[in-house]
Amino acid sequence: MGNGVEQGLDLWVERLVKENMPIFSRTVQCIAGTTTRENSSLSELAWAILEDPPLTVQVIRLANSTYYNPYSTRISTVSRAVLRLGFNVIKGICLSIGLVETVLSGLHKNKLGLEVARAFHAAVQARRIAILKNLPGPEEIFIAALLSRIGKIAFWCSAGQVGTDIESAMPDCENEDQAEVKVLGFKLERLTQRLNQEWKLSDLLESSFRDNHGTDPRIRSIKLGCAVAQASEEGWDCHRVKKIIKEAADFMNLSEQETTETLHESASAAAEITASYGGTESSRLIPVPESQKAPPPSPVQTLEKSARDLLGGKGSRLEEQEVRAEPPPLWPAQGTEIKHHYPKPDPGLQLCSLRDLSSLVTSKKADLNMVLSIVLEGIYHGIGMDSVLFMVLAPDRKHFQGRYALGWTDKVHVQNVRIGAESEVPNVFGYVLKNRNPIWVTEKPDNSIKPLLTQELSVITGSGPFFAMPVAIKGTIIGVVYSDRNQSRRNLDEESFENFVFFGRQANMSLDALSAI
Repeated sequence: MGNGVEQGLDLWVERLVKENMPIFSRTVQCIAGTTTRENSSLSELAWAILEDPPLTVQVIRLANSTYYNPYSTRISTVSRAVLRLGFNVIKGICLSIGLVETVLSGLHKNKLGLEVARAFHAAVQARRIAILKNLPGPEEIFIAALLSRIGKIAFWCSAGQVGTDIESAMPDCENEDQAEVKVLGFKLERLTQRLNQEWKLSDLLESSFRDNHGTDPRIRSIKLGCAVAQASEEGWDCHRVKKIIKEAADFMNLSEQETTETLHESASAAAEITASYGGTESSRLIPVPESQKAPPPSPVQTLEKSARDLLGGKGSRLEEQEVRAEPPPLWPAQGTEIKHHYPKPDPGLQLCSLRDLSSLVTSKKADLNMVLSIVLEGIYHGIGMDSVLFMVLAPDRKHFQGRYALGWTDKVHVQNVRIGAESEVPNVFGYVLKNRNPIWVTEKPDNSIKPLLTQELSVITGSGPFFAMPVAIKGTIIGVVYSDRNQSRRNLDEESFENFVFFGRQANMSLDALSAI
């Protein structure tokens, strides 16, 4: 019997892992597997997000929400979001986006919506408990609690008839766990543990499976958060919730009244956060206490608000948008052609990127890749270019290899491009390497530049004008940054070139400073 159960569990793990079931997109899976290695992880996380345009715009939008950015400090780039909010916050945002997206797929959407609601509710409760208890890493606790139902969510994404069988078994069982065991032979909690191991999602979640009694305070906060999320579905006045409130009060050294208020507020916050991620249906399934529900507006208030909205006066939606100062979407919605949404020059964003570059160096948390992410985002979004590319110089210094790209529809192709640096037929990149200066190749280049626009180079440049400049560390060139506006056919201008060159100088200065640390 035991072997049969294990084989059944193994089959489900294999199915979900190897068949690439839609629990997470490839990008989110990549982000989920990243660890918190201080220096390298920040740049890895930033580039993983940047290479997924729909995820990029969602991360920036949520990073500007009142929950993550209560002081409304404008966050316009992924690099700034990673630096300002930190690794675990951004990782949590990406995983949350991934969970909400699962509700859109699968036969059992109602069940999926409920499991996502429970995951968000548990995560917000656990994080709040951890903060009040003064525990380290509340964002890591949020992630672990959020993923505590990953096995259930993954299962219901692809459950099919087996899921229907479990739902049919529910009336004859005491609880969901019993129905799962009756049909599958194992609890879906075991699937959570196995998927967490396979996808390397959360070390803290893995520890929670070994620490059944919650002797580690951080694990205790996760278990309390999960318990509140589950028990509150029976009503906030039920015996189970009252028992959990007493336990949580003892744990946080608060009165039961203070603990009750805290848990009620967290439930309301969880519903709001879930809705902000696009999980409107799931947010409605989070049990919000009556004390936290906003009273319906009076007819007079409704008429006053409608008048203010119509006139654009104080308190209107227009004013609220200005106060929050959220940046406009930097990428189109999914399904929209990207070519119609090219970044426009934004001097404020350029300044933010340069400040981030300075802060990065002084924080001593920087590496080459993080510097490049800030510089390329600053050029792309700040100067308003159609595409930007960093070509790294190979160790033998004989060719350039595509490394990082923004604005390209086929990044895999770009990253496979090799351009000769010292080829028999000279090209512009080799010219930049030799002369060590930025270059602006115009629509009608002069006779000294024309021969350098080789067929080899046209894979990147096409036939339009572009900027290029060297990137160096202590005088040693390590690569070239290329940028153009060829897709939109917008003109390149003197101001854009000056800003492009300035970003290059700042990048080189930052890399020089980092090499001395």
